[in-house]
Amino acid sequence: MDDLTSRICWQLVNKEGYIAIWQKPFNNSCYMGRNSEVQPHVCDSEDQPNTVWYVSQKACITRLPENGYGANVSSWPARLHEPPQRLQEVDMDAYTAKNEIFEAESQYWNETVESFIRIFRWQTLNLRNVMDMRAGFGG
Repeated sequence: MDDLTSRICWQLVNKEGYIAIWQKPFNNSCYMGRNSEVQPHVCDSEDQPNTVWYVSQKACITRLPENGYGANVSSWPARLHEPPQRLQEVDMDAYTAKNEIFEAESQYWNETVESFIRIFRWQTLNLRNVMDMRAGFGG
């Protein structure tokens, strides 16, 4: 896990018991400073990262926006709880505002994780590397 998170430029912020929190980068300097052979590669500049429906996934890291929506990322840890500005550029069919969807999904996953910890008695186990790979807005 340490190898993967360092290759995708995440920094370990805190680890308490069975929970570890990594921080994603605020800019592209780490991505651009990596050896070109490090996997996963940085996505091509022609790729459209906000095209999320009915497109094939690629094993690459999307550059962070340098202007427009997404260029101004909230400070840590506030960014854990605030809808990202970049969400406004995602083209989606929705009857509900994108920020409301983000907040509803955040509440859903908070409740889901709390119930897993309670039901499976995870606080008594030594777990590693639990990641939500199906989160709609970023994991």
